[in-house]
Amino acid sequence: LAEATNPLAYLATGIFGEPLPKQHGSPVRLVIPWKYGFKSIKSIVRITLTDQPPATFWNTVAPREYDFEANVNPAI
Repeated sequence: LAEATNPLAYLATGIFGEPLPKQHGSPVRLVIPWKYGFKSIKSIVRITLTDQPPATFWNTVAPREYDFEANVNPAI
């Protein structure tokens, strides 16, 4: 939730003046500029608010390299 409400994050509904196509996450995509394309969400189908970040494939396989802090902490 903190990343989604960051002033640099935004919701995209279109690209180049056209509606967002399915391959780019139609109808709406959350764009978080500091995440790599393969780490950011592709489309929004449901919003669930939790008090803990859910486990993902990568942070389950290699938690030291792919936890949340690895994206924002240069020491990791």
